[in-house]
Amino acid sequence: MIDDIVEKISASSKISKDEINKLIDEKLLEFSGLISEEGAAYLVAKELDVEIKREEERLNIQSVMPGMQNVDVTGKITRISPIKEFKTEKAEGRVSNIIIADKTGSVRMSLWNDEIEKLTNLEVGDVVNIRGYVKDNMGQPEIRLGRKGLIAKMEDKGEFDNVVKYERIAERSHIKDLSENIYRSVRAPLLQVFESNIFYEICPECKKRAKEQEDGFYCAEHGLVNQDYGLIISGIIDDGTASIRVVFFNETAEKIIGMNKTDAKKLFDKKKKVEAITSLIPLGKEFIFEGTVRRNNFFDRLEFIVNTVKQVDVKKEIDMLMKDVE
Repeated sequence: MIDDIVEKISASSKISKDEINKLIDEKLLEFSGLISEEGAAYLVAKELDVEIKREEERLNIQSVMPGMQNVDVTGKITRISPIKEFKTEKAEGRVSNIIIADKTGSVRMSLWNDEIEKLTNLEVGDVVNIRGYVKDNMGQPEIRLGRKGLIAKMEDKGEFDNVVKYERIAERSHIKDLSENIYRSVRAPLLQVFESNIFYEICPECKKRAKEQEDGFYCAEHGLVNQDYGLIISGIIDDGTASIRVVFFNETAEKIIGMNKTDAKKLFDKKKKVEAITSLIPLGKEFIFEGTVRRNNFFDRLEFIVNTVKQVDVKKEIDMLMKDVE
């Protein structure tokens, strides 16, 4: 496969195969082994404006990089997110994300509006072939279908029995360096927790917000529902360079209070005080927070929406410092 790509690049660009292989080696060095030789060859072809036919573009998922066009990958669906509706001043619509993985890596794919119908007969565990292009989503590759893209279910021959778990990579940052719409990791203590309402009503089916009316709670999609509850904790973290408001939803909020939301709701209903829950949080203790920086338009300020909470691993922190010194 790689020899075929090199030969085509050489023929189209009028550059020798030796020189093409040298460019591929340089690309591998540039990405420090994060992409395969095939993926490096694809990038070289793109930089030289050489178009490679689709049948030659089948990539391992680890080779998928932002900016690629006409990408062809096959993998197992490991996650399908609920459909989210959105509305802004410029547009409104729906979006759903799936994660596909093979033995080399995993990648997210976003489906918008009518594209979501392509998920109708698909479920977690299915093997699919996807053709599309790749965008940069806060430093991570994200596949989009576009007008000419496709997603098709494939026969599972067992080659995807052991796939790579999806793990988003978060670059470590100081709070002072955070900016809107980036995904980052921050080491900081939680210094303050706000004593606001920490439970909100949701639809038990789609997990969307349920709105209270005269005869009960209604979901826009499922009508009158026996509401469930979501959990939200917010506060302030400060790493010495700056401070920022943080927001924890559900699983991350559970990790911060050290209790699942069902038990937390029972405790709240018994004590009738938010403090009964927030007092469980170890203020001043350092954590590693991973998440996305968003702008709260109502207050016109940046907020850190936490996706993952980790304990501080001293050994890993020392290793990171040593690498910085080197």
